Amino acid sequence: MKFGSIYVKALFIIVCIISLFLGIIYSLFYYYSKELPPLPELEQFDMKIGTKVYDKDEKLLYTFATQNREMVSLNDIAPHLKNAFLSIEDYKFYQHSGIYLKGIARAFLVNFLHAKITQGASTISQQLARDMFLHYERTISRKIKEALLTIKIEKNFSKDQILEMYLNSIYLGDGNYGVESISQKYFGKSASQVSLSESALIAGLPRAPNYYNPYKNYKAALGRRNVVLTRMRNLQYITQDEYEQALSDSIRLIRKGEKHGPADYFLEYVRSYIEKKYGASILYTGGLKVYTTVDYGLTAFADSVLNAHLTVLEQKNRYKVKYKDIPADAVDIDTKYVQGGIFAIEPSTGYVRVMIGGRNFTHSKFNRVLQAKRQPGSAFKPIVYTCALDNGYTTATMINDIPIVVTQKGEVYWQPKNYTGKFSGLIRLRRALQHSVNIAAIKLMYELSPQKVIKYAKRIGINAELYPYLSLAIGSFEVQPYDLITAYCVFPNMGEKVEPIFITKIEDIDGKILESYQPRKVRVISPQVAYLMVSVMQSVTSEKGGTGYGIRWRGFKLPAGGKTGTTDNFRDAWFIGYTTNMVLGIWVGFDDNHSLGNKQSGAAVALPPWPYIMNYFVNNEKAIKNTFGNQIIDESAYEFQIPDGIVTVTIDDSTGLLPTPFSSKLYDEVFIEGTEPTLLSDSLGYNFGPCGKSDYGLDTLYIPLEEYKYNFAKPF
Repeated sequence: MKFGSIYVKALFIIVCIISLFLGIIYSLFYYYSKELPPLPELEQFDMKIGTKVYDKDEKLLYTFATQNREMVSLNDIAPHLKNAFLSIEDYKFYQHSGIYLKGIARAFLVNFLHAKITQGASTISQQLARDMFLHYERTISRKIKEALLTIKIEKNFSKDQILEMYLNSIYLGDGNYGVESISQKYFGKSASQVSLSESALIAGLPRAPNYYNPYKNYKAALGRRNVVLTRMRNLQYITQDEYEQALSDSIRLIRKGEKHGPADYFLEYVRSYIEKKYGASILYTGGLKVYTTVDYGLTAFADSVLNAHLTVLEQKNRYKVKYKDIPADAVDIDTKYVQGGIFAIEPSTGYVRVMIGGRNFTHSKFNRVLQAKRQPGSAFKPIVYTCALDNGYTTATMINDIPIVVTQKGEVYWQPKNYTGKFSGLIRLRRALQHSVNIAAIKLMYELSPQKVIKYAKRIGINAELYPYLSLAIGSFEVQPYDLITAYCVFPNMGEKVEPIFITKIEDIDGKILESYQPRKVRVISPQVAYLMVSVMQSVTSEKGGTGYGIRWRGFKLPAGGKTGTTDNFRDAWFIGYTTNMVLGIWVGFDDNHSLGNKQSGAAVALPPWPYIMNYFVNNEKAIKNTFGNQIIDESAYEFQIPDGIVTVTIDDSTGLLPTPFSSKLYDEVFIEGTEPTLLSDSLGYNFGPCGKSDYGLDTLYIPLEEYKYNFAKPF
């Protein structure tokens, strides 16, 4: 009886202890269950997808993300890759209910013997619960929450859904999350294309992503791959033959790190825009989709041509610092080698197809197209001529190319010269722009007034501060390159200014359009004046002696207009040319503004890459096939359309008037109807136009600064 009493008491105590233990366990589970995320949060979990940027053909260019992650469906993951993870991480995944009790018991025993947590026994479901929703520290409370959340996940998601989430969320090193991201990083291919050997290497990473990083520890990575392959064979995921073949397969890694890319400057513009408007968090984790206007193929080709050309230029001029002397991976350095920039824009839409802000984005993130301010030199002259043609001058107006001396209180203030150092006397407006005669542009500005020319510059899109000095006529005041190049769109666009568009639309993670952009055009000059400028600028590129004629003997045959630009001491070189459907501008110079070298003009330095880049664009945009399958160019698409109100009249090229039987050189000139000459050459002598004969017969034109009635210090 006594023994029985003791037995009952002992049993009672055991029951009490068990009840107390279960009560504690229940209380702990109940307490920690309150800290678990609700079901809607599990169902709508955002895996911090970065912002994807697409080119004009909607091909992915880049992803801005703090976590490099590419989401893929389970069906788009190679079977070997799924099986590799299952074999090494959780081979009972499809049999257990989320928590593998035998494994937990084994781990508990090891941890108990060591008096601390040294070994885990996490299933794939548990890893998913921990990595996506919980902290990683090894504590009892975290393990309890992990178990509870695992049960909740298993209850509400299918096994395939769990495996898909896991394979998209698991950290695999080098900042990469998910199998797609790491497959692209290491092998340059998608998770659907990796081989058995590559799959095994990837599946071995979660145990120690940094240690098994094949870039850092290739031998260890192969050793871990072999462990995974052995496990797969033992579990009969693969055959013996497959096992042996995979062991013998070499692992070919793509080049580590990100190298300089031709679209880097364009991408930086997009990054800056998104971050400024939506914030860094949305940029890197918001899952936006940004559809841009960039033509990646054209950009890549333009970048290669520009760099090849500038490399030859460096050798020819024996510059002290050359691009090849700088390590390719040097970051944010003071680039003392010669730089270049390219900007290409469709005049009809404003879509920016190319923006190259320098030779190497890694070396310097400064965008010389968007951020630099450079003197345009003679590339500014078309604005002066546009103002003239819209204010009574014609393509046949004669301008007296004689020395000009600007004086102040009787002293010489400025004495401009032509590039050749010579003066030609009377010259037609067309010929003056064709040969880029400085004096002619200055004379036009003097007669029109600098203020009026500045108003036209602002009207067609120049946003820089411009001062009313006569030197403005030859580009003495700095402008932003993309502004000047965009302004040229007015000419092939028949008088309409267009706003540059870099981004066509932005979508949020759910596909909702946050913003979109359509072409925005506004008329700033008449179609007739625009056509006259196109015609005159075609003489620059298509008639011998034109400063842009180099595009012809370099192989560009289609109709095109353009203008070179060269600044004092050859510090800046420009060529901006256009067809009916593309304006392409190139700038070359040093960041510190020192000289490119004697006679290194726009025609010699900036023009050479243009015809090759434009031919590439033409051959890819407007190529059609004839009956024999050969590519030919649809040249009709490149003919500049003649607007109503334009007439063609044969004139005497040396006088600008109607020819006589004694005229030696004839030219079919274009005029706005009603402005064509009516007098014969022998009746007046020359077509002086609005300027009259004020300087005819003079050897030198003196212009006192005192004549100016405006404030030089005040910009427009």
